[in-house]
Amino acid sequence: MSLALDRSRSGETLPQISLIEEFLLLTLEDSGGEFDSVPEIYLSCGIAGAALMDLALRNRIDSDLDGVFAVDATPTGDASLDRALAEIAAEPRRLSAQDWISRLSRLAPAMRKAALSTLCARGVLRQSDHAFLWVLKERRYPVIEGQERPEAKKRILALLYNDDIPSPVDVALTSLADASFVFERILAPKELRRVKPRIEQIARMDLIGGEIARTAHRVNVETRAAERRTVIAGLAGNVMEWYDFGVYGFFAAAIGSQFFPAHDPSTSLLASFGVFAVGFIARPLGGLLFGHIGDRLGRRAAVVASVVLMIIPTLLMAILPTYQQIGVAAPILLVLLRLAQGLAVGGEYTTSMVLLVEEAQPSRRGFVGSFAPFGALGGLLLGSAVGATLLAFLPEQAASTWGWRLAFFSGLMIGLVVFLIRRRLPPDEKIVQTEDARKSPLGEAFRTQWRTILKVVGFTLGNGVGFYLCFVYISTWLKEQQHVSSSAALTVNSLAIFCMLILTPLAGALSDRIGRKPVLIIGAAGLALSAWPLFWFINTPHLPAVLAGQCVFALFMSCYGASPAFLVEAFPKHVRCSGLSVGYNLAQSVFGGTVPMVAVFLIKITGNPLAPSYYLMVAGAVSLLMALLIGDDAEAGDA
Repeated sequence: MSLALDRSRSGETLPQISLIEEFLLLTLEDSGGEFDSVPEIYLSCGIAGAALMDLALRNRIDSDLDGVFAVDATPTGDASLDRALAEIAAEPRRLSAQDWISRLSRLAPAMRKAALSTLCARGVLRQSDHAFLWVLKERRYPVIEGQERPEAKKRILALLYNDDIPSPVDVALTSLADASFVFERILAPKELRRVKPRIEQIARMDLIGGEIARTAHRVNVETRAAERRTVIAGLAGNVMEWYDFGVYGFFAAAIGSQFFPAHDPSTSLLASFGVFAVGFIARPLGGLLFGHIGDRLGRRAAVVASVVLMIIPTLLMAILPTYQQIGVAAPILLVLLRLAQGLAVGGEYTTSMVLLVEEAQPSRRGFVGSFAPFGALGGLLLGSAVGATLLAFLPEQAASTWGWRLAFFSGLMIGLVVFLIRRRLPPDEKIVQTEDARKSPLGEAFRTQWRTILKVVGFTLGNGVGFYLCFVYISTWLKEQQHVSSSAALTVNSLAIFCMLILTPLAGALSDRIGRKPVLIIGAAGLALSAWPLFWFINTPHLPAVLAGQCVFALFMSCYGASPAFLVEAFPKHVRCSGLSVGYNLAQSVFGGTVPMVAVFLIKITGNPLAPSYYLMVAGAVSLLMALLIGDDAEAGDA
């Protein structure tokens, strides 16, 4: 039994437009757009089904009770179809049509891109930003060799209201449209009920439409479940990472007095923040190590290894003796533990970004990718909440002496949970198929992506400086400059972080609708223009004013929720972890982790409590420029 009607037996010649192209045009809105009205899973399975149908109509494949098999491996001249044909011909087993639809749906984004490029080259469509618009009036195909062919939607709709015998191509298109919920979008409910028997009559002439619908439903369920698992795994690791860093920042004064005793409290604080910055020195090395692991061995191996390396220093931080107990060995050990944490963190955040974005559906990359900063904010919020709770329930002396150790013990428990979650992630597929291409992803990244890496460094300035200045150092700044109590400062900071926590996924989702750059430009420009006015506004002991100012900062910083998808899409897949880890961690190491120390230094030499705002203004301006430049060349290739 064949997959579809045989075009050669019907006497029909091949159209100039392939079945994949006609299916895409059938799903395109009348005014043009991004095909976003059709569920993405169904669109991908529909494209895969169209490839199988087209190959069957070209007499390249057939099927029997055992499954689909190739009968003629001669190339068709269509790159997308030939790639699918090569996979079928190379498969020794006879897989079912459902299995092939599921398998080929992975190639659907590339097939769609190639088909749209061909349609634009033929003058059927034109691209405007992310949208595809019709070139000719009434959406008719160009006249080819004196013949004009009615476009797909007109042909299929006309077919539903007459008793004509449909051509094999239109049988296939009707079946594809029915399986992919196209008719539910283009017909009113009353009209759909009226023509539903005719749709079913035509669809029965083709045997693959039902397979598409069943496969799409199964793939949809599986994809959503895999996406949820990945989000939880990526989010949980970032919660742990930034919980530990947040706790250290919030208890910097207490840690400084115990490990760096000095007559001048500012000197102890500066030394404590210096150790905070030490953790960032190791981040580029961690990025190199785990980026190589992520590109060479897979994303899962990298994120599991990073969380293991994070658990051990966290435990030791909680039990580390003070300067008074073991002398100079205490600060030395503290520095070494911070270096180990920095090494783990260097690969954690960027690899989890890659993991989240790659596992998401293309239309949801911004939203799913935003859970990387969402997890970081959640960890920072949790650290702030734990710090505020300890300060509220313990005497300040007890909290400063040993209470901060309880916070690190809590981080250890989080780490164990994260490890168990990540161990359950499925193994990675090969990033690239050829062994030679996998030998040195780091060298390949430096050789081919060095311009993008430098742009990522500049872009990350606004995110890094803004994050650590506005949500880590700010609590210490309020206490030192405005004599706000530690508990009040941490509470206000927690509320502002919670505001940013809510807004970040919304910014990621918005970037899926309007593009990454507009969202990121708003955030970077907002930081550059509002840094000094907002610091001036919150330079007061009045907590409502402080909260309002920090919430505005949270609004602009939340726009960077679109940055994971933006940065991941800037690199080709086989060097993505390496290139992104190097650029992102280099910026965080040199500029992000030194923010508290630089802020204290700027205030000390200028005597101006608003001096840190100038640093943020410059960082925001550089980030804005890089947001405009990233993606303007073709260096990265396909996302």
